[in-house]
Amino acid sequence: MTEEFDSQYDVVVIGGGGSGLSAAVQAAKNGLSCAVLEKESQTGGSSAFAEGHAAFESDEQKKRGIVVTKEEGYTAYIDYSHWRCDPAIVNRFVENAATTICKMRDELGAVYEDVTITAPEQPDELVTWHLPEGEVARIIQLMEADARRRGVDIFLSTAATRILKGEDGRIRGVIARDADGQDVRLGARAVIVGTGGYAANPRMVDRYAKFKIGERLINVGGPGNTGDGITMMKEIGAVENPNIGTLLMFPLMRDKTITSHVNNAGMQPYLWVDRDGRRFTNEAVGLNFGHAGDLMAGLPDSLYWCILDKSAIDRLVTKGNEVGLGIYVRNYEKLVNLPAEIEADAADPKRTNVVKAETIAALAAGIGVNPEVLAAEVAEYNGYARAGVDGKFRKRPQDLLACETGPFYAIKMETGIMISMGAMKINDRMQALDAKGAVIPGLYCVGCDAGGLFGESYQLTVPGSANGFALTSGWLSADHIAGEIRAGAL
Repeated sequence: MTEEFDSQYDVVVIGGGGSGLSAAVQAAKNGLSCAVLEKESQTGGSSAFAEGHAAFESDEQKKRGIVVTKEEGYTAYIDYSHWRCDPAIVNRFVENAATTICKMRDELGAVYEDVTITAPEQPDELVTWHLPEGEVARIIQLMEADARRRGVDIFLSTAATRILKGEDGRIRGVIARDADGQDVRLGARAVIVGTGGYAANPRMVDRYAKFKIGERLINVGGPGNTGDGITMMKEIGAVENPNIGTLLMFPLMRDKTITSHVNNAGMQPYLWVDRDGRRFTNEAVGLNFGHAGDLMAGLPDSLYWCILDKSAIDRLVTKGNEVGLGIYVRNYEKLVNLPAEIEADAADPKRTNVVKAETIAALAAGIGVNPEVLAAEVAEYNGYARAGVDGKFRKRPQDLLACETGPFYAIKMETGIMISMGAMKINDRMQALDAKGAVIPGLYCVGCDAGGLFGESYQLTVPGSANGFALTSGWLSADHIAGEIRAGAL
């Protein structure tokens, strides 16, 4: 029996973020009819918040005298994940990421201002972070405009609800719900799923992640990343990647922006104590905010307090920070807004995540910990600072700053999340696989919905990985679909 569809396309893309738009543009270039379904009122997803994307042996690197080989990139992913990533997918991404730079620049008009790293003192970081003018938000604009110019139908405020698969196992199309609440049936030879993962879905976080902290996480990524694509793919037989629980988490103040100087102060590798007032780590973990996020997720209540004295505040203002947060607060930036901002926060009776006190005992009372415990921890830490040797966690001498000059401040840092990664099992052609490892004909999965690039943790030593993979996996999937259609396989 012939199915009734409202419209018929070669390709329907579910999700209008970086991976979905990249796929749509390439599909149109390849002469395929294409529609994009985006449930939010605008395109972009979490890619709209990203600064740059990774590539290896790109001409942008070469013209700046930067040498990062594909072999180095491949080995970095393999080693960092302890071989838990999918080497075929890693190789496909590393091999093609530089082409993505050319596509965005030469075909769409993106201008790359810099190629850099995120943290100058982070060991083993590769110089792969390609920063376009206007950040990735500008690339989103360029891709959307190009897709529309090429005839791609982009349906906003339209959520896909079901992927249709025929009795023969082949993809038939998609059912979606439009802004008026009406069902729309779109036929398709292939469907590409790029819905951005499940970071905004606490129940899915608790189902898949190691730590059951979904309700406590502060989501700074796309609000639409609720795992819709994962659910729809599983309903038609696609299976999860073993590393589906991989999350990009980081320290963040609740109800603060990522440009806040108080928030950045709380990330500095000075003195951190847990919920009970005890020092728990070498704070230099903060040089890699992904590591810091993974660590704090397992702490009691998934939080820590950063303890600062007046001399630390003065240092951050006059000398600058030790570590920034992407391009939002630059590395070594002088936190000139910190004094006024932290005083205002401490004086605000509605805010409980910044406490000021003249003594350590009073500070302990303000954050709800035993004064004797906190006093002992601070005294021990100050002893290490005076000796220049951390006898507990071996922190670098330059990060051992005594905390002894009042007034004292405590900044509560909780666990933020940007994206989830590694959801569904795919092959290196971005095709979704079933429980037997067989391809589901016509079903493709890209970006943060796709598994394979990461192990248990996001890789900040290769900055721009998630967006690089999103943009690259998108066009790779569309290229493969075009080939399959030409060969009569779809």
